[in-house]
Amino acid sequence: MCKKFFLIDGHAQIFQSYYAIPQLSSPSGAPVNAVYGFTSALRKLIKNQNPDYLAVAFDVKGPTFRHKCFEEYKSNRKPMPEDLAPQIQNIERVVKAYNIPIFVCEGYEADDVIGTIVKKVADESVETAMVSRDKDLEQLMNEKVKMFNTQTNAFYDVEKLAVKRGIKPSQMTDLLALVGDRSDNVPGVPGIGDKTALKLVKEWGSVECALDNADKITARKVKENLKQYADQARLSKFLVTINTEVPIDFSLEACRVNGVNEQEVYNLFQEFGFTSFLR
Repeated sequence: MCKKFFLIDGHAQIFQSYYAIPQLSSPSGAPVNAVYGFTSALRKLIKNQNPDYLAVAFDVKGPTFRHKCFEEYKSNRKPMPEDLAPQIQNIERVVKAYNIPIFVCEGYEADDVIGTIVKKVADESVETAMVSRDKDLEQLMNEKVKMFNTQTNAFYDVEKLAVKRGIKPSQMTDLLALVGDRSDNVPGVPGIGDKTALKLVKEWGSVECALDNADKITARKVKENLKQYADQARLSKFLVTINTEVPIDFSLEACRVNGVNEQEVYNLFQEFGFTSFLR
């Protein structure tokens, strides 16, 4: 029987927690709503899913290798809310108190770190669940790799993707390359929305094949845009494709769940005023 490995998309979970919970302050007056939400989700995950292994991947400040190819990548992102920024360090303190390893790498995003870890454990006897709702991570799914939503306590897998979109996980990069991604400022191909992109991917299999066969496409505007924005489509696919060769020092054994540092967790909960957790 395969053991269970839950790999948390740190910043995705942080933002989800921040916006899900109203303003909350510690006894000292510091904002802790994101800390509370993240900790609550982590506690429920451990209790309900009983993972054998746990790890968290975080983004790091600064440009990534994608910015070298496209300076405007994520340039439309709003700055992190002022009351969220100071909570990041406290969330990391909670993760460390739970004896969960944190993985980061300068120049890469958490998605790339997650992709690299997924690849590294491919031959291990584990079933991996990526704790995130980020559609970019769907490209990493396979029979042993799923996604997990802490809000719904539900898994999303290859079969559900096939039912929802009718494509394979590897084709998510093609879909995203055509549609683009406003949140990350990935340009995509103008005039091509989700339905048209999905039709093209199903018919031609990939962005590259669709571009090579643009003359065979009957919809005039789609044909014209594919020809005009071919380089932009290829760039977009590069931007949305997760790098699985991030130089990180990873050991699955280091991710084994071995209990928490009870005194440190207790001290943190007192500091943050999490009385329900203390009880």
